[in-house]
Amino acid sequence: MEEQVEWLRPEFQGREDELSSVNELARRADVQPHTVSSWIRRHASFPELVMIKRGSVTTKYFVTAEFDQYRRVQEQVAKQARTKKSAGPRTPATIARERLEDLKAQDAKLAAEEKELSESLAAVLRRRHQLDEEMGAVRKVLENELATIKEALGTEQP
Repeated sequence: MEEQVEWLRPEFQGREDELSSVNELARRADVQPHTVSSWIRRHASFPELVMIKRGSVTTKYFVTAEFDQYRRVQEQVAKQARTKKSAGPRTPATIARERLEDLKAQDAKLAAEEKELSESLAAVLRRRHQLDEEMGAVRKVLENELATIKEALGTEQP
């Protein structure tokens, strides 16, 4: 089977030495290839795919330097998370305060949505009122026209 190459970032054509496959990235990070595949699916910040080689197997390539930067950021995030966890257990008062802040934020968001919806509802009700008035006026014209026709028919009969 003939190997096909698809460039998703053509600026790297001729710079293949800057690229690494998923297997090579896994070795760099000292993890299994399926772990790298999981990062690709789960993390929007994972570097963009550069090239796909299709043959008897499909191989995806990424910019090695971008992957190394991604790993540094992920390690910093993990370190910060560990540091935050090691700060000790949160007191019930802290948990309650954090929950209250979250509830206040949700309430503010709902209040904004409520205001927007009530303004929309008011506009709809105004338009319906206008339509009711317009339909009443049209009905009156039709009733007058019908009365005129009935009157004309009534006078023409022998």
